[in-house]
Amino acid sequence: MLPLAACRQATSQDVEQADTARRARAAIEAQIKADAHAAQAEPPLPGDPDSTETLFDGLLDCQPKGWYLNAGSGRPANPYLALHTPEPCERDEAFGMAYFCVKADFHGLPIYRVVAHLGTAPTPIGILIDLPLDQARARTRIALGSEFPDDARSRRGERPMLGPQAGDAQKSQLICTPGWA
Repeated sequence: MLPLAACRQATSQDVEQADTARRARAAIEAQIKADAHAAQAEPPLPGDPDSTETLFDGLLDCQPKGWYLNAGSGRPANPYLALHTPEPCERDEAFGMAYFCVKADFHGLPIYRVVAHLGTAPTPIGILIDLPLDQARARTRIALGSEFPDDARSRRGERPMLGPQAGDAQKSQLICTPGWA
């Protein structure tokens, strides 16, 4: 005879928990695969290490170049970060994110941190801006023709979303979030 618990039907909560666990396992497997690929001593990424163009290349499409730590060297793969901030100033191991302290200008936005991957698996990435949200929105509207709203494209990870920085109303962030997050 089976225990009563074995006979019950799965609830939507059970299905949701199983789906969340499956996505988490998939993210971990992607991290392992990506780190193994990165460890194969790939050639350095192209770009002028003294140019912020190299730093921000691809950000507006949520495809910034080299915003992860190289598994072989432990240094950022982006040439600008590798030269100017070879070590993260903060690490969030739980979420797989590295924060690089910078002083850079991105289309009139004063950037003080780059949020990158600790490895190469998809995690939220972006820039932290030393301006309140309303001022950052005004500058992006003028310089880039967009306020980078929370919309379908940003939720799919196709472009960043401009929003407030949690815990500090005087700062904002332009963040790319992978579709599973």
